[in-house]
Amino acid sequence: MTFQIQAIDVGYLNLQGAANVFLIEGPAGFALVESGTATTWPELVSQLEQRGVHPTQIMDLLLTHIHLDHAGAAGHFAAGDSRVWVHSFGVPHLIDPAKLIASSRRVHGEMYERFYGDLWPTPESQALAVVDGQSISAAGLEFHAIETPGHARHHHAWLLTHEDQRHVFVGDALGIAVPNSDFISIPTPPPEFDPLAWKHSLQCLRDAAPTHLWLTHGGLQSSNATDALRFIDRVQARLQEECDVLNKLCGAILASGARESSAYEHALKKAIQEYKNCLHAKAAAADVSAQHVDQFLGEYFLRMNLQGALRHASTRA
Repeated sequence: MTFQIQAIDVGYLNLQGAANVFLIEGPAGFALVESGTATTWPELVSQLEQRGVHPTQIMDLLLTHIHLDHAGAAGHFAAGDSRVWVHSFGVPHLIDPAKLIASSRRVHGEMYERFYGDLWPTPESQALAVVDGQSISAAGLEFHAIETPGHARHHHAWLLTHEDQRHVFVGDALGIAVPNSDFISIPTPPPEFDPLAWKHSLQCLRDAAPTHLWLTHGGLQSSNATDALRFIDRVQARLQEECDVLNKLCGAILASGARESSAYEHALKKAIQEYKNCLHAKAAAADVSAQHVDQFLGEYFLRMNLQGALRHASTRA
């Protein structure tokens, strides 16, 4: 039986290793997990064509969630008649992406146009809702959806079984594996970061008994069951570390006063500096190069994570 998986680096943020999509060849053709952003579309088309695949040959696009680094080019594929499979919560945002675009612009600010770009609408007939436990057929293969919220409420991992291999495409459920290091970064963006749900999702991934873990931000991280479980355990430890740090910082910020006050702004700036010192020290200890610290764990990432943690903490206050 024809079967092949290829990780394709789409050049996200103009960084090598920052984000992948996964081209899967099966007995009935080609499927793709993740789409990259609208701005990385030309690079993705080039990479596909180098492999002898035209984008219109991708009949099925499977998304882990609708954040634009994962789903931003979904509409481009739909324009070529691809079916787009996504969590049921994400379907309305693919059909009419106006709210998603507005939210992304608020979160990413001046970086939005440079690194993301607008998501094209997906026709309603091609935006196909998926729920937890559902199986779909794509490229002559069966993919099984595993609901994995925490990073985002509308998040699925996709399990693909082939012979004795169990491939899981995890989106952001296992964080970001920073290239050429042992460091796992935990992205906690607004508005749906939920640490308790994330911890439960890690257990769901364990229960799936994976052999191969494919990270959108990090590529293939295991090729046997033992290494897969070991990697999930490492993510759990990093998630707990990150939550402990963010909970402390958010507590100090929220105790400083009203959001519009100068005291709040002072507390926020202090928290960002403390977070930077802590996170960068952990990264250096895990052999992250100074260049990769700046690229993957810079000011933008720190602010995004604090925003997500503050949003979560505010809803529980």
